[in-house]
Amino acid sequence: MDDYDVFLGNWEPGERLRYSILPQSIADPVVREQLLSDSSGEAPLERTAFSPGLKVMDGSESNTRLFTFFEDRQEKWAEEFRDYLLSRGITVAKIDVYNESFAQHWVDGRKRRQDSAEMLAIKASIRDHDLKFHRQTSGQFVINQMVSASTPLFTPDEMAIVFEANQGLIDAFLPDYIDILDATCYGTISDLHVRRGVCMPTIEPVRRELHYLSSYSLTLGPVEQFAQTYTPATRVGGVPSIFSAPLPAVQTRIVAFAPFVKDMDLSQLELVVAPPIASTQLQYDGEFGGIHEFSFK
Repeated sequence: MDDYDVFLGNWEPGERLRYSILPQSIADPVVREQLLSDSSGEAPLERTAFSPGLKVMDGSESNTRLFTFFEDRQEKWAEEFRDYLLSRGITVAKIDVYNESFAQHWVDGRKRRQDSAEMLAIKASIRDHDLKFHRQTSGQFVINQMVSASTPLFTPDEMAIVFEANQGLIDAFLPDYIDILDATCYGTISDLHVRRGVCMPTIEPVRRELHYLSSYSLTLGPVEQFAQTYTPATRVGGVPSIFSAPLPAVQTRIVAFAPFVKDMDLSQLELVVAPPIASTQLQYDGEFGGIHEFSFK
């Protein structure tokens, strides 16, 4: 037995390498860069350190994810999204409230994001949509139920148009993004993964969202920071967690995609997602860099 055989007999892959071969990581260009910087294959995984305030990609991740692709197209895409809603009969006044809500209220702290009158109206629209189109499972997979008196912004049929617009325009526009990335990273939209970072009091085997609107992201660094954001309730015994899925797993439930909303902040490449309307099993993928990884399809 030569030295190489001895090495292979005793070598074990490091945390960074094991993390890189998770389904949610294997095609990600940021994860790949982290892996290539470790010539030994034995390095630990270093997470983005938590910092207070707005969570944004650092310069390296922005460059790797070709952030300027979205920045250059937001105005045009937002106009396409607006035109789609107008063509299906949604009024200018309602579209303006929708845009203002996500461009201003959604990014201005948890209180306005979840409790402002405008956001409550959008959440009520989802509630009424689900009651009409998914009555058997409506509300089963969201923890904080809506107050019944909340007045919706959109009718159930109009909310269906908003879901349809986001789903269809993602199918239309994101293949161009995939085309300009390194071909070894992505092949189709299914290779793009969305992530949600949160410190959970407990983990359940089935995906349940806390609110009728939840933030997912195409980025990694900001999500890692959100997973380490503790509240008084979760500081003791909380579970820093990231939930990941292929983009199509949430695509029919996207309420807003930042590049489709005029003047919405792009620093997280954020998708605002309604809760599931079918039971979705969570798979535990292990702990890496102090954060627990879960995935769903």
